[in-house]
Amino acid sequence: MSRAAADMRQRGFTLIEVVIALAVFAVAVGVCMQIATAGLRQSRIAAEQTQAALLAQSLLDMHGVGERLEPGRDSGRAEGDYQWELEVTPYEVPLQTDSPLAPGFSAVQLFRLDLTIRWPAGQNERSARFSTLRAMTPDPNVPANLPGAGG
Repeated sequence: MSRAAADMRQRGFTLIEVVIALAVFAVAVGVCMQIATAGLRQSRIAAEQTQAALLAQSLLDMHGVGERLEPGRDSGRAEGDYQWELEVTPYEVPLQTDSPLAPGFSAVQLFRLDLTIRWPAGQNERSARFSTLRAMTPDPNVPANLPGAGG
């Protein structure tokens, strides 16, 4: 091997190779930063939605316990800038023709609870909607309307 060929091998990188390597590195770092930012954003959104679901579970569990449900609306605020609105409506069960109960009588009274939770998310607002049915025994002051009850 000649001395000139050995000197060529030891010269190192050219300026264009270094510039291209730095450009590739900068693009890779930029992509990694975008991925990390998107992951953090999704994590924050998931945490907010989890908090809203826990609040909804708590609110729905409390309504109708220790007090009779009445049709209407209720609203309030919870910590963390969460606002909620609950709508309670009677839920009619379709009558079955083979039911042993008298027409118009139901063993339980069903109510539909629709809960909407809203919270700020930057300049926007996010919301989540939850619905459930709650069964209550009929008002004890109303006489039973069962066939053969003797009333």
